[in-house]
Amino acid sequence: MKIPKGITVRFILSVVAGLATSMALSLTTRFILYLCGLFPAPFKPLFETKHVIIALVYHSMFAMTGAFVTALVARDRARKAIIFLGSKEAIMWLLGTIFLWKHAPVWYTITKAVIGIPIALAGGLLYKLYTTKTHKEILKDTSMHIKDVLKLVIGKFRKRKGNVA
Repeated sequence: MKIPKGITVRFILSVVAGLATSMALSLTTRFILYLCGLFPAPFKPLFETKHVIIALVYHSMFAMTGAFVTALVARDRARKAIIFLGSKEAIMWLLGTIFLWKHAPVWYTITKAVIGIPIALAGGLLYKLYTTKTHKEILKDTSMHIKDVLKLVIGKFRKRKGNVA
């Protein structure tokens, strides 16, 4: 089997890392809500509207977190990786509409399918904001460091020049 051009091991790992993050956080949250007596047992049908809305909110937040992790791992291919991740989300939730019709309302799975790509893009935006802020801080710190080093070097140069002359 030939891997398509542009698909690297880092790209694949980034998508897997994003999926794993999102799934682990979602399953852990569902289990904690179950232990607190707020939700039915994990993998049991979820039809009560308040439960479905709460699940939609935390699934969406964790999907955004997964997209952020995907972008973080993918680095230079972050945008492509999050679009791939969002597309995978949309396709899987559309399939979920067919296969999970006994486990959740249809509107829930369709909503997740529709917002899959926008949520992944929001995670990518978070990544972009994170890297922009981080790079600005690094540049700021580096430029301050460079100024200090230049002052030190120029000061030493002037002292030597004064001693030689």
